[in-house]
Amino acid sequence: MNRAVTKQSKPSDSSSAKQTRFSPFAFLRTTAFRAWVVPCGFVGGLSVSIYIALRFVDFSQGDGTIPFSEVVFLSNPDDVGDAIGGVAEVLIAILGLVITVVAIVVQLAAQRYTPKLVELFIADRVNISYFVLMVVASLYSMMVIYSTTSGFLPFWGSLALLGMTTVILSLLIPYFNYVFHFLTPGNFIRIIRHNAKSAMQKVLKTKAKTEEVRRLQTDVANSMEQISDICLSAVSQMDRNVALMTVRSLKDVMVDHLLMKRRMPRRWFVPNKEHFPAISSDFIHELYVGRNWVEMKGFLDMELIFKMAIRDTPDAVSAIANSTKIIGLYAIKLKDNQVLHDVIQFFNTFLRHAVNARNPKAIYNLFYQYRMLAEEVLVVDRRLAERIAFYFKYYGQIAQSYNIPLILITASFDLAHLLRRAYEMQVPNINTLMDTFLEVDDNPATQANEFDLRSVRKAQLMFASFLLSQGDDELIHRIVDDMKVEPQSRMEAVRQEMLAVKDRKFWEVTDRGVDFFYMDDEQKHYLNEFFTRFIEPQFAQPEPQLRVQRG
Repeated sequence: MNRAVTKQSKPSDSSSAKQTRFSPFAFLRTTAFRAWVVPCGFVGGLSVSIYIALRFVDFSQGDGTIPFSEVVFLSNPDDVGDAIGGVAEVLIAILGLVITVVAIVVQLAAQRYTPKLVELFIADRVNISYFVLMVVASLYSMMVIYSTTSGFLPFWGSLALLGMTTVILSLLIPYFNYVFHFLTPGNFIRIIRHNAKSAMQKVLKTKAKTEEVRRLQTDVANSMEQISDICLSAVSQMDRNVALMTVRSLKDVMVDHLLMKRRMPRRWFVPNKEHFPAISSDFIHELYVGRNWVEMKGFLDMELIFKMAIRDTPDAVSAIANSTKIIGLYAIKLKDNQVLHDVIQFFNTFLRHAVNARNPKAIYNLFYQYRMLAEEVLVVDRRLAERIAFYFKYYGQIAQSYNIPLILITASFDLAHLLRRAYEMQVPNINTLMDTFLEVDDNPATQANEFDLRSVRKAQLMFASFLLSQGDDELIHRIVDDMKVEPQSRMEAVRQEMLAVKDRKFWEVTDRGVDFFYMDDEQKHYLNEFFTRFIEPQFAQPEPQLRVQRG
């Protein structure tokens, strides 16, 4: 048996050895080779080729007394000093030109996105290396000039200077390409996110002291603040793409922390008051107990972005809603109940801001992401799912009291989707969820609004049709009892309106892409059966009996 295991393990070992075997040509396929070596080699090779070709033309027109190798490679010692002086001037001029151009471009980018961009640029190794190379070459050229006399030619020193100058000039084009690529929003946002992740990984890899942990905490907090500042600047300038990238990056930092936090030392979860200047000491203590200061900082930054973006940048609002849902899904997967409760709390906070701003589109998108999260919450915490259902009803009714159209309708249909999911899962608290669903229209504002009242009833009738298809008479009777107060004219009008919807998609573009009131033929069949079995009989009162009562 052991031999069999050994034989089976050999192919995997050999395959892994093949994968890790060093290839001398692997570098030729890297991005660094294509970005630096190829253009540098092309420029340098083209210059050398032109030089040799023209020297060959000059040699062919000469008397032939001097060998071609001397024509190409040798120089007059008396002219070397002057030539080296010109090279030194060229190097210093290039250094000044590069510094000027780079300083202007970096400053313009920093003004548009974030002043922290200057720090990132200065700390970048490629920028440091190229400037060091130019400064060293300039100083070295001055030393070669000093050491050159009429009786002594520093041949190898001059040749090295020529080589350094050639490399610097050849790297000029790829370096400017690197600078402009570095200053693209996607690149430096990626660098900031990488810095935050690296700081968290350092906490895991090293047994850091308290001072070191504090420094790494500051690195993570500063990275998140930099991303938030870039997003706020993008929102103020209505730069949609940058705003979306920054929101996703902020979410990625929070997810990175969720994936690592179980292995973090205890001292990492002691929050720094400087990173939360606007919250109380009690809140700081709650962050320590909940071990969630990174997630809370990210959510607070998202809230700041949300309040700024809700007016003019709806895509950023949708990105924040989607990112919040994703963080909640990771919290469910990793069984981080504290972060899951934070996600729900901030979903409610975002809904409150959207209601106060009278922004139906924002509420519409928040409900959609919130409902998808609630469907997953049903699996792990049914009581929490009950609370989310209540929040749907609450904010739907609040929006109606603020005269925000269609929001109560959206809440009703999302609750219907959630109930259907709960029924399919056979959750034991389906009756409690049903109570919340049937209470959506139990307020004076809904009763006074005919369109909203009919729409809520449509959502309830669609769920009743689904229950009828499943043969569940118990829950159906709960819906029937709730509808007994409705007049026959309204119920018949609702029925006809639901049967009249033929197209699955609404005739205008919507975010969800589906008409709320659409039912396929099978659902319409069960709708008619529901009316025939439960609704119509309650209106079929004997006429003679009514006359006797009147008499």
